Amino acid sequence: MNKINKFSKNLFLTLLVLTLTVVGCNESDAPDSTKVSEGQSEEKITSNSVPDIVADLTVPPPGSQATQEKWDSFTDEKRQDSWDNYIASLNSDEGDTGSETPEVIVKTSSSDRAVSVVIAPLSLGDMEIYYYGIGEIEAGKIMKVTPATTGTAVKLYVSEGDFVEPGDLIFALDSSDWVRDLERAGEKWEADLNLAEIRVNEAEQELERTQTFYDRDLVTRQELEKAGQSVNEAQLNLEKVQVAREAELEILQENYKSRLGVSPGRGYVSDVSFSEGESVNSADFVEIVNLEEVQLTVEVPENIIPRIKRGSIVLAKTPSASRYGMEGEITGHNILPENNRTYKVRASLINPNQRLFPGMLMEVQIQISQLQPRFIVPRQSVITDGTDHFIYLVEDNLSKKIPVELGTGRQGFVQVEGELEEGASLVIEGQSYLKPGTSVIISQTREYLPERTEL
Repeated sequence: MNKINKFSKNLFLTLLVLTLTVVGCNESDAPDSTKVSEGQSEEKITSNSVPDIVADLTVPPPGSQATQEKWDSFTDEKRQDSWDNYIASLNSDEGDTGSETPEVIVKTSSSDRAVSVVIAPLSLGDMEIYYYGIGEIEAGKIMKVTPATTGTAVKLYVSEGDFVEPGDLIFALDSSDWVRDLERAGEKWEADLNLAEIRVNEAEQELERTQTFYDRDLVTRQELEKAGQSVNEAQLNLEKVQVAREAELEILQENYKSRLGVSPGRGYVSDVSFSEGESVNSADFVEIVNLEEVQLTVEVPENIIPRIKRGSIVLAKTPSASRYGMEGEITGHNILPENNRTYKVRASLINPNQRLFPGMLMEVQIQISQLQPRFIVPRQSVITDGTDHFIYLVEDNLSKKIPVELGTGRQGFVQVEGELEEGASLVIEGQSYLKPGTSVIISQTREYLPERTEL
């Protein structure tokens, strides 16, 4: 009985294994229902069918080293060539096997996806060409106050670094001699004036007495006229004494001024050659530097000097400044070169806050020419394909590719020529993703030209 059960059990397991093997073989031979459900017809999956190749010109072909951004900058012809090369490589890999040639489906555009761009009104502008150099500040005006006479400096009112205004007292010399001269002159002129006034009074009294006698017919007409003439002479003498007194006092006053040093203008005291208590003469001085207008000296090469003219604009800034905030003009230049075959160019520079001091170095831009107004665009808005250049405009929310020729350009701007109109909507951001006729969304509109275009 046990042997029969054991045999039945083994027979059952054997039949079960055979059944599973048959089922597995049937499943592998069955059609792929999943692939059919994905949209492919049964004719497309037969052993003799060849899948289509979709050449999507909006993206690089498989294996291409071009990024999408670089691909977007290619022309349609260049994209088509790249895909043709890829398809040709596929055909060469398959060889002449007798299989059917795959059908190539060319896709030239993606869905109606709009590209976001930033635009700006296309603008005409003057373009000024500048030479960049390094300049050194020099004092624009140096004033020296010297003693007009010899003497002893009894008082010094300033020291180096002090700021003075016109008329400020700088120094004073010993004036004891002047005081004695003034006292003597005062005494002398007081006596002379008193005498002249007495003579005028006497002459006037005599005229009154003579007039009384004349009215009584006691004196003649000639005696009356003589008395009047005496009054006139006395008054004239008084006036002469007064004028002479004024003249001598003025001379004494000038002598006193010569013992004083007075500032002739605004500026900083830069040097004092003497001290209080020292004897001084005309060789001594107090130096005052006016820094309201300084001089800037720049060395320029020989190929630039012929292009620099008197009155040309000069822009300057300290090395730490972010922009050229000071403006001046060329006042002249040397005719003979320096040892390194450069020429010194001089310019005046307004220094209202007097923060620039002699010896400071400045970054300088010297205007050497000014070009006629032309269209100017940011250099980044120009797309280059080989030797061709073009920009994108926006018309009716569609991109328009415009070929241009480039002119002079520096510092991020370039002149362009082409079929352009002032005020057209120039794409200044997002142009790398555009093709002719691409739908665009204008995300922002702004100006791009500064007040002055410096190149």
